[in-house]
Amino acid sequence: MNTYTDYTTEDFAEDDYFRQWVQSPDAETDSFWQEFLAQHPEKQAVILTARSLLKAVSQLQTRPTEEQGRRMWAEIDQRTTGLRELGEEPEPRWMWPKVERPNWLQLAAAVLLLVGIGWWYMLRSKLTEQSGTYSGLVSRSTIDLVEKINNTTQPLTVRFAEGSTVVLQPDSRVSYSATFAGDKREVFLSGEGFFEVTKQPEKPFMVYANGLVTKVVGTSFVIRALEKADRVTVIVRTGKVAVFPIKSIDRTQPETGQPAGALLLTPNQQAFFDTDNDRLTRKLVEVPALIRKPENNQNFIFENTPVAEVFKTLETSYGVSIVYDAKTLKSCNLTAPLGDEPLFRKLDIICQTIDATYEVWDAKIVISGKGCQPAEQGW
Repeated sequence: MNTYTDYTTEDFAEDDYFRQWVQSPDAETDSFWQEFLAQHPEKQAVILTARSLLKAVSQLQTRPTEEQGRRMWAEIDQRTTGLRELGEEPEPRWMWPKVERPNWLQLAAAVLLLVGIGWWYMLRSKLTEQSGTYSGLVSRSTIDLVEKINNTTQPLTVRFAEGSTVVLQPDSRVSYSATFAGDKREVFLSGEGFFEVTKQPEKPFMVYANGLVTKVVGTSFVIRALEKADRVTVIVRTGKVAVFPIKSIDRTQPETGQPAGALLLTPNQQAFFDTDNDRLTRKLVEVPALIRKPENNQNFIFENTPVAEVFKTLETSYGVSIVYDAKTLKSCNLTAPLGDEPLFRKLDIICQTIDATYEVWDAKIVISGKGCQPAEQGW
């Protein structure tokens, strides 16, 4: 529960629940705020000011025109002319100036007008920046949403009506439609959740998390989107997902059919979304998991096996892309029991054997080496 007793005018104006009461009141919000005012009468002036500011903001759709701006400044100049024409040096600030009170009241009103306009632009800017956040998206939803919050210290499983699930980590929350009646299944996430999505090609599953959209048909993946963090992480376990900034949702690339800047992620790949500059990057996970065991060599025991065949086995088993110069390494064979070693340990053994090195670029593994002489083959 928010500590509304400590809120300032600006705090109330930026609070989602307070704005809901002012802009779209219902029985629940009206009952809450009426009770709050009854218990805290000292906050009535602050709340009244915040309500007035929000009402004014809702009526201001555009910034003043250039002509309106000139008239405003002319009016302020006219109201302050009388002060300048008094001709006397201003009194010390600890003494009350000997001028007519109406002039000072009018000046104060003009100053308050300018401060109010500045405050409005600041608030509008903040609201715009928050448009892709969980609270911003949920507050603007045009359909009724169900919200589940994990206030426990253990993971919480939430099951959607069509069979998909999300495992919420502590201090995480998710909002969604109870029926997914539209042409897509939309979910809003704050925190960390592991999704397992049922396949419905005609109705894609879309997760909105801190400015990033993850679009899938049927797969499993993890999203980490902490409310105050400057990075969102998406990790794919199975299937494929497309990730893209929410700002690109209406800008589709004709050649791919995906939103501009979208990245396609496959198992053992992850994407990082920098919320400060909307930058998306992709790379392999730190410990790629085994996706499927090879049909002919389930224990990864190789005996004088061409390295091209070894790399092909690893690609299929871990869902990764291994890039190398086939011509240079065509004479390299491998004899080694790789067994249950993690992928990168397997690559260490292979590269040590054939005198090569590897690097991870984007989501690809790039092998570099000078090749092998017949006498140097094997292990």
